[in-house]
Amino acid sequence: MGLAYVLGSSFYVPLSAFPYLVSVGAFSIGFSILFFMVGLKEIGSIRTGSIYSTSALFGVIFALIILKEPVSIIQVLAGLAMVLGVYVLYKKN
Repeated sequence: MGLAYVLGSSFYVPLSAFPYLVSVGAFSIGFSILFFMVGLKEIGSIRTGSIYSTSALFGVIFALIILKEPVSIIQVLAGLAMVLGVYVLYKKN
């Protein structure tokens, strides 16, 4: 919001939407941290870190499906590298 203000972008959010925004944000961050901590305990730091870093891949997938954003070949290759990395981590065990 600060960056939008500095750049002079119009950033209109109705006041009645703020409780929803705060609750969704708090639950999202809270569950993300909870699952990260459980992952650290159950599967270790290296595997948890590599799986947690694939959240960007899910962001690209949702942007493609929901927002109809274009996807570049670099994003596809990076996504395949992430999936391959997670597969190799689990195949080694």
